[in-house]
Amino acid sequence: MTFRSIGKNCTRNDGVEKTTGRAIFVADMKFPGMLHAKVLRSPYAHANIKGIDISEALKQPGVFAVLTGEDVPGPFGGAIADQYPIAKGKVRFAGEPVAVAVAVSERVAHEALKLVKVDYEPLPFAIYPKDAIAEGAPIIHEKLMEYRVAPYVNPVGKNIYQHFKIRKGEVEEAFKNADAVVEGETWFPYIHHVQLEPHCAVAQYNLDGSMTMYSTTQAPFVVQNCIRELHELPLSKIQVIAPYIGGGFGGKSDITIEALVSCLAKAVPGRFVRLLLTREEMFIGTNLGRGGYCKYKVAVSKEGKILGMTGESYLGSGGNAEYAVNVVTGMGLAGTGPYEVPNLKLDVYGVYTNVPPIGASRGYGHPEVHLAVERLLEKAAQKIGMDPVEFRLKNLLGEGKVNGIGQVMKHHNGNVVLCAQKVAEELYKNPKPDKGENILVGRGFTAYMKTPCMPSNVQSSVLIKLNSDGTVTLATGAIEMGQGTYTTLAQITAEALNIPFEKVNVTNKVDTLISPYEWQTVASHGTWGTGNAILLAAEDLKRKLKESAATVFGTKAENITLDEDKLIYNGKILKWSDLALGYKNPDGSALTTPVMGEGHFVAKGVQNPDPETGQGNAAADWTFGSVGVELGIDKTTGEVHLYRLLNTIDAGTIINPQMARDQVLGAMTMVLGSSLTEGLVFSEDKGKIRNNNLVDYKIMGIEDMPDEILIDFVQTPEESGPYGAKGLGEHGTVSVAPAILNAVYDATGKDFYELPVTAEKILKALEGGE
Repeated sequence: MTFRSIGKNCTRNDGVEKTTGRAIFVADMKFPGMLHAKVLRSPYAHANIKGIDISEALKQPGVFAVLTGEDVPGPFGGAIADQYPIAKGKVRFAGEPVAVAVAVSERVAHEALKLVKVDYEPLPFAIYPKDAIAEGAPIIHEKLMEYRVAPYVNPVGKNIYQHFKIRKGEVEEAFKNADAVVEGETWFPYIHHVQLEPHCAVAQYNLDGSMTMYSTTQAPFVVQNCIRELHELPLSKIQVIAPYIGGGFGGKSDITIEALVSCLAKAVPGRFVRLLLTREEMFIGTNLGRGGYCKYKVAVSKEGKILGMTGESYLGSGGNAEYAVNVVTGMGLAGTGPYEVPNLKLDVYGVYTNVPPIGASRGYGHPEVHLAVERLLEKAAQKIGMDPVEFRLKNLLGEGKVNGIGQVMKHHNGNVVLCAQKVAEELYKNPKPDKGENILVGRGFTAYMKTPCMPSNVQSSVLIKLNSDGTVTLATGAIEMGQGTYTTLAQITAEALNIPFEKVNVTNKVDTLISPYEWQTVASHGTWGTGNAILLAAEDLKRKLKESAATVFGTKAENITLDEDKLIYNGKILKWSDLALGYKNPDGSALTTPVMGEGHFVAKGVQNPDPETGQGNAAADWTFGSVGVELGIDKTTGEVHLYRLLNTIDAGTIINPQMARDQVLGAMTMVLGSSLTEGLVFSEDKGKIRNNNLVDYKIMGIEDMPDEILIDFVQTPEESGPYGAKGLGEHGTVSVAPAILNAVYDATGKDFYELPVTAEKILKALEGGE
């Protein structure tokens, strides 16, 4: 099929604003009489609050309010109501708010907090999930079994708030008949998203009982609902506005500071209150990512077929679990990787730990389980003496095969075999390079799959307004946070209306009172979900144009022909612009009404998985791919140098090739950091994050990038996607880490199952250590 806008490298429609510094972010906003908030945070990972004295802080000039947990409503949460905006009676992670001052400036608020006296009773704490499930572990939420939970949440007790199961086939029989069995444990550490833009929110509780909030959020409608829940306000009186966001990666899709700021605003009616976090507060006071511990076992035949798989996975979810519940589900849905496993038993547990809450992080549970699966498949291939690529190709999913949750794969789901073949051909086409006697060269290969992990009835809506000059304006609830969403959506709009891309404008902020509803901008869902809504809105707009033209021409709508921005009947022509504001009779009276198209998309046929087996049509679509890594390791230092990084992905039809490549590249770059250098470190005495800054938390720099990065696309059109497209924003994160570990093994003969694999760890292993 020949497209006009799809598949083209159209220029980003937010490029000029951002490159010239004219784009407005929340921290740029100023309001008359705006007050400022600062937060006093717990120095302990786990402690009872015996008392708080705020009297001296309240006496300070310029201080308008000082709030503690006794002053705010709660608990709140959609999946599990387990948190308060400010700690009440107990703190569950170092960094949790215990008091907040609102004052005329940040400095005055900060000075006031120095006068707040908090009496803590320190308690034993559990940082890692293995510690939290151990016998005698401290109980982090004593009233867990009394919490209000969603129907799909299955709390077990103690520190386990969720248990998600996958059951398929006869597992015991598979292991009994196996020629080889391999097992192992993996740990994907706690990481931080390190968004360029810090979290910020500004809110005003108006004198008419309404509330306005500007927030750095990927999910303004989720924020709106949280405010409704906390303050019992009607949704029609809650306005959440999200302008451009300076990076999200999932860390701004959950409630972080918004619940707190809404309470501060209500404490000082009529005044705007702003809370802008410092970089250090970003680490200790917002959501983190990962924290996945997996214990897997795989049974294989001597011919190289996977016979069965068992796994126990634990997500260390932090002091509150509301935002980690569905990450647990993601770890289950993708728990086999992109392989056919006929006999399967997976148990995924969500576990409270004494760290900041774990939420969405680019990949959403998939990198954690792919680390376990891909490392063990590498081990299995070695054990039966089969080439690792050949072994995987024998087991990869394809048309007619059944995945772990019982879905029969169809052609349009994608071609992971071709992806793997392309990567393998490129990775192994030449002998390993000789980099000198001190450099050990290794190659690693993996495959991957990802599903959006979204509610079964996820909604997307858009409006397309036709302007009087023939241009159109697209209104959407989707958020632009640097990923190029608005450009992609404009391309889909232009294609659907058969007009030039330059004639499409996308509103650059979302306002929950007037913007069309969007679930949230997560799960690599925007192109697929919002794109489908655009197709429906475009058809609605064209239908209305035909009806209006038919009224003018005195005929039926089916007799009207559309040709770009023209409507034709019997040689007579109307331009869209003639009908945009309604057509007038010769005497000036109105004949037709203004024209606007609306589209509302809800995924069809997606269902909740069976609670006992995990089987069902629980995934709307799958995206498949493969990763290859070639690296060198200096024997004298353990330092890793990345020579080549390869990724071939089947994301259906590619809307904008350059932006698609950049998305995959950005995702891979993020996980390179968590594979080699990143990981949060906690103090042994209080459980505080020790490396809560960009000096001690080592993200990758430009000098750390691979010498060569090759990204390729296999384009199998997805039948449920707009023009065959589906998501790809997160997918580059999913299987890079195990590819690196496989390459490290290939270079050194040393097996690593825990991230990050630092130079120090490699050098220790080379010198004979574990």
